[in-house]
Amino acid sequence: MTLRHLLIFIEVANCGKMSMAANKLFISQPTVSQVISELEAHYEVKLFERFPKTLCITEDGKILLNHAKKVIKYYNVLEETMKNPNHNLPLQIGATVTIGNRLISLILNKFKEKHEDEKIRVYVNNTREIEKRLLSNELDVGIVEGIIKSSHLLVTPIKEDKLVLVCSPEHPLANKKIVSMKDIVKENFIMREEGSGTRDIFTNFVQTQGYSINIDWEASEPGAIIQGVLNNHGITVISECLVENEIKDGKLKKLELKGFKWKRTFNLVYHKNKVLSPAVKDFLEESKKFCENM
Repeated sequence: MTLRHLLIFIEVANCGKMSMAANKLFISQPTVSQVISELEAHYEVKLFERFPKTLCITEDGKILLNHAKKVIKYYNVLEETMKNPNHNLPLQIGATVTIGNRLISLILNKFKEKHEDEKIRVYVNNTREIEKRLLSNELDVGIVEGIIKSSHLLVTPIKEDKLVLVCSPEHPLANKKIVSMKDIVKENFIMREEGSGTRDIFTNFVQTQGYSINIDWEASEPGAIIQGVLNNHGITVISECLVENEIKDGKLKKLELKGFKWKRTFNLVYHKNKVLSPAVKDFLEESKKFCENM
């Protein structure tokens, strides 16, 4: 098995047809077919189900595809680095939406004081997507507030965060300091999309209590959620740091829900097999120091 085998396999998986893959790679279709057969014989698994007009990748094929992409990516990094020893690869940082709205730019400001020439790329999405990209080596490190499920990722808490249940001052619940599950299950919620750490933490709690909530609005941006609550279209659970000014100014009312643990942590996350560059190590340390001094 060689890198050439993996490159051809990846192209076949992307195209879904051996003929199309052969055209893109400027090789013959029999050569592509032979490579796939050699891979299947080598690993003693079936990589594709053959249908008349297309190929369907198997579960074993998906596993190989995931690892093959990592191998090719590492190889490309190796080639680029060794042929261009002075080349500075960008630091790839992932941040969940809450952190992207509040924390990541502050951490990067401090990091840039010592690494002003460092190239940095930031990817902001929910916890689920950050986890996927860390596992596929598309990101060097992530900062998330959600629950990381993969045992292949190392998680280090760096800052405590607090969730709050908020509503408009005009909302009927605004007159209650403490609310119960029976109170809130009747209400319309404005929440983050599936895969969001904030949403997962709260909906998991609700389910353990034997309830479900009505999510009337779904948004990936905290700003849209906050505006919806301000205009009394529903209630939400959100990081307190994102609405502290609105609560202080009386534009939003904070409610206490019996039994819900409002505290959570922001976590640094990276792959346990990741070879940490000096820049990644410094970013990890700077993130910890910044959060300790906040």
